[in-house]
Amino acid sequence: MGNTKLATLTPRQRDIFEFLKDKILNRGYGPTVREIGNEFGIRSPNGVMCHLKALEKKGLILRESHMSRAIQLADKPHRATSLTTLGSISSGSPLSMAKEESIDFMDVFGSGDHVCVKAKDDSFADDGIESGDYVIVRKQEACRDGDRVLALLDGQNAVLRRYFADARGARLEPLTTSKKAVHSSNVTVLGVIVGIVRKF
Repeated sequence: MGNTKLATLTPRQRDIFEFLKDKILNRGYGPTVREIGNEFGIRSPNGVMCHLKALEKKGLILRESHMSRAIQLADKPHRATSLTTLGSISSGSPLSMAKEESIDFMDVFGSGDHVCVKAKDDSFADDGIESGDYVIVRKQEACRDGDRVLALLDGQNAVLRRYFADARGARLEPLTTSKKAVHSSNVTVLGVIVGIVRKF
């Protein structure tokens, strides 16, 4: 980010920009208008929008209209979660070269607040999760039927299962295998599974 652009900011604009930058780089997505207002004591959404429009006009941010959390940095830094892609591959075929670009793996998992859990043994091997794998979970309490979730049974036993609501509370089915489903009236959904990271 050039110092020239930063020099044109008012102190309040600079503070808001640093707040946006921190959330985008460290949380993975930008704050909402309400979050910005709460952080800086700006009661009116229009007041926040005026600052965002000024930052956009000065070339520091990009915004997609009518989308929550759609604020991006104009000069997107290369985050530690980014890798350069060489192209696409199919077994036995030449590498399909693509124009060089960076893939940010936090973007691959989508927006939201993410956590991960590490498989400490092969108890999930039948579901394609091996010992040492990191299961990426988007934190949320609500889910839809069929979602793959990280959940607690009876407030303590952690499971990775497909969630279905039923008359008894919830039916938790294995992710991929035909093991027996678990029925429970005491299920706490911690989040929805969005991916697996494996190190060879």
